[in-house]
Amino acid sequence: MISHDDLRQLQHYMSGPDSLILSLYVNIDQSNAANLNRGFETNVEGLFRQVAESQNSNEGSKKRFDVECQHIRQFLTGYVPKGKALVVFSDSKQDFWWQRDLQVELPTGVRWSPEPWVRPLLEVIEETDRFGVVLIDKHRARILAADAAGIEQQAEILSDVPNKHATTGTDHIWSQGQMDRDHTKHVQWHAKRVADELALAIDRLKLSRIVIGGPVEATSVFISTLPKRIQQMIIGTVTTPVDAGHDRLVAELRAVQEKAEHQDEAKLVDALITAAMKGERAVLGVLDTLNAIQQGRVYKMVIARDFRVAGKECSSCHVLVSDGDEKCAFCGEKLEAAPDLINRASRRVLDMGGKVQLVSGEAAAQLGEAGVGAVLRF
Repeated sequence: MISHDDLRQLQHYMSGPDSLILSLYVNIDQSNAANLNRGFETNVEGLFRQVAESQNSNEGSKKRFDVECQHIRQFLTGYVPKGKALVVFSDSKQDFWWQRDLQVELPTGVRWSPEPWVRPLLEVIEETDRFGVVLIDKHRARILAADAAGIEQQAEILSDVPNKHATTGTDHIWSQGQMDRDHTKHVQWHAKRVADELALAIDRLKLSRIVIGGPVEATSVFISTLPKRIQQMIIGTVTTPVDAGHDRLVAELRAVQEKAEHQDEAKLVDALITAAMKGERAVLGVLDTLNAIQQGRVYKMVIARDFRVAGKECSSCHVLVSDGDEKCAFCGEKLEAAPDLINRASRRVLDMGGKVQLVSGEAAAQLGEAGVGAVLRF
């Protein structure tokens, strides 16, 4: 997991007076064919070349950049992808190295600057809710927290629960019915202990959603003991046993998370379309979205994941347009081709402190031909 201490360390990191730091974000998602057979390393090399070519005549900066690139190349040689994105900050002169694997997608990018380029990391942490996971059976439970960086166990609870049925040699003073009632009572006590521990974890870690896993009988009893506010935070259940390995747990959680995300995306797009149709604080389509960006009104830009459109960008004032003449309508300077118009628009939104959300599946279908829209600040 990425702690607040990690973020503070990066935000307050000070490179030396003549030092620079290399910030690298790499999309390593192995479900993307371009990343297979270590294709992500090719993308990184391409970015390194672009930065190297922009160094101009600054030989000192070039040499330091080459050192950092080589440091990262050596790391990537033995690196095994463990998620969807890799983040690295490297400043050899200060003996500084920070690396994390993320379970969410991030576009590949690099910066060579006096300060760490932390904005993409901060944005993904803000956008990705930290959620709780409870794996429980009748005797044992584990409480975990998961975020963009992975899963970390927070607590383990063990309870002494008597057997439900008598065994050979057991004193038969108690009837079978009494034993069953005693067993049920202890299972409920165990569930209550876990519920109390979960409530503390929710408040301590600011968890927003919960996933429950384990045998149906144990999870049913556990959920019934939870207060209503926590029951409303449950986004799904899995059959994962308490002692499940990391890989199985990650796979089952990902399925639950993706389903919840798709539901949230569909609700967001539905609300966006409704507001836009009513003329409230939302717009639909490339033209209206670009106008809202130019006016600094965009709070959140919503884009269908596979939506692409070409346009133009002013060489002087950098206004973005979906079409137009050779000259900018705002300043009269030359318009240049922008084949990646939506990507440039999304970066513009991020630069002004807004948010960008990609949607897929049902939500993308709802956007239809518009392909893009925005929730507005005013």
